Amino acid sequence: MRIKAALAIALSGAALMLAACDKSGDTPAGVASLAPNTGASSDASGAVGEDGPVTDASGAAAGAAVASTLDMGALTERRDPERLLRYYVSAIRVGDWANGARAWSLDAEMTPAKLEAEFGGKAGPKLAVGKGDMEGAAGSLYYEAPLVVDFGDGRPSKRGTIVLRRVNDVPGASGEQLNWRIERTSTLTK
Repeated sequence: MRIKAALAIALSGAALMLAACDKSGDTPAGVASLAPNTGASSDASGAVGEDGPVTDASGAAAGAAVASTLDMGALTERRDPERLLRYYVSAIRVGDWANGARAWSLDAEMTPAKLEAEFGGKAGPKLAVGKGDMEGAAGSLYYEAPLVVDFGDGRPSKRGTIVLRRVNDVPGASGEQLNWRIERTSTLTK
């Protein structure tokens, strides 16, 4: 199990090299994307493989193919909050609003429509998440990390934080409460 964890950390480190860029193409200092870089590239039609929106000939999202590339096990993650962040970043990057909304806590009342209104557009957004800090408080664990959202369609970049929460193994907690979920982010429009 330790070898598996070490390999996952090593692969995550390699994935952190893909970072959100500002208009000059520079990576914001200390902020790296948690999204995996699969090396897919854009073709002449503008459709992008696993690094961006996946579309068919009519321009419709290829949802089933996209969902199969997401780490669905991240939704039951109890140890590594960054795993849920990687899942969320990947879902948003490819425009999978329904699965992106699943990363949020029920209390946040996040919907696929809200995510699409925030991140949708002709060019998929690039989310970059930096290394966060974990804190415990009143039976809960919180993980807060810096977040940068860059849009490819000319909208201004957003910088802020994203906060994940889970119940800290208290007696009587449900399985859902024990899993990491996004509680809030300062980058979403209210």
